[in-house]
Amino acid sequence: MTRERVKFKILWHLYTHGYFGKRHTPIESLKRGLPSHLKGEAIKVARDLIREGLLVAKKTAHGIDVSINPRRAREVKEFLERFET
Repeated sequence: MTRERVKFKILWHLYTHGYFGKRHTPIESLKRGLPSHLKGEAIKVARDLIREGLLVAKKTAHGIDVSINPRRAREVKEFLERFET
């Protein structure tokens, strides 16, 4: 599984569950559904997506939560559509 595929899985999970803006999920939950040898890679990819501005990070009492940046939601949707085909 390539890095792009991991990126797709993360963004697909957040997009389909409606994690935009103030609705967020723990960064650790992004590892679900991935093979065990890619779970560490998922966190690295998520941090890269935060740096790119596609994801927004929020500090919480239990750690870091992430959601899709609502201002970049169109870019995320285009990436998902492009990757699916």
